Formats: sequence, structure tokens, C-alpha cells
Amino acid sequence: MIQITRRRIDIDAVVGSVRRDDAGAVVLFLGSVRADPGVAALDYEVYVPMAQKVLAELVARAKAKFPVLEISIVHRLGRVPIGGDSVAIACSAAHRHSAFEACAWAMDEVKRIVPIWKSEPSKRPVRLSKTRSR
Repeated sequence: MIQITRRRIDIDAVVGSVRRDDAGAVVLFLGSVRADPGVAALDYEVYVPMAQKVLAELVARAKAKFPVLEISIVHRLGRVPIGGDSVAIACSAAHRHSAFEACAWAMDEVKRIVPIWKSEPSKRPVRLSKTRSR
């Protein structure tokens, strides 16, 4: 499962997408918006076709690099409030070490190479000014 969505991440679906009878371990990483001073939410922008292509390549590289069975990555788009999940990565493997290692590597790669940009909207109201026409 590779998905970019404006909707809340369905964690059960992400985990379910990597479950297999031959998997002794399923690892789930959730990246959440934390409450830092001055942060009310995070906004995510993405060029979807390119991001999906890069995510698919990343999953293929992870499967070649680690002895994992399945990997799913879901990332939010748009505004994500404090406490909301912005990314979910699930990995299944025969053994837990491989699943943990692949999941951590995949998250590092998402941050490093996937064309997704985040920004912090201001808590201060924006004052709009009117222009006078002459």
C-alpha cells in the first residue's frame, strides 16, 4: 500500500496491508504532529505523481536491502492538527529485527528523498488589507 491522502490515516488498514501468515513481526511507525511552542498544525504539500513514484521505488529498494515481506507507506497531505498522524509506515518480516530496521530506514528515506514539504501555519491571525481603486 502506497498512498498519499487528505484523510485521516486508517492505521488498521495500513497494518492489515502487511500482515501475512509467514510474518513473525509487524512494525508500525507513526509520525505525529507534536505540540511545540507556536505550532498549531502542520501543512503538507506534495507533487503526488512524483511522490508516489519515489515511494514505490523506496519500497522496492527496502525489499531488496532488508529481508522483509511487505512494506506500506501512507502520508498525509494538507493540514494535520496537533496529535494527528502525518505518516504511517508498516513493515512485516519473519523476524522483528529486520522489520524494525527496514521501518526506520524507510522513514529516514521518506524524509530524505520524497518530494513532500511541510510548513507551520501561524497561530496569529492574518490581517488582510483592502486596496483602494482610483
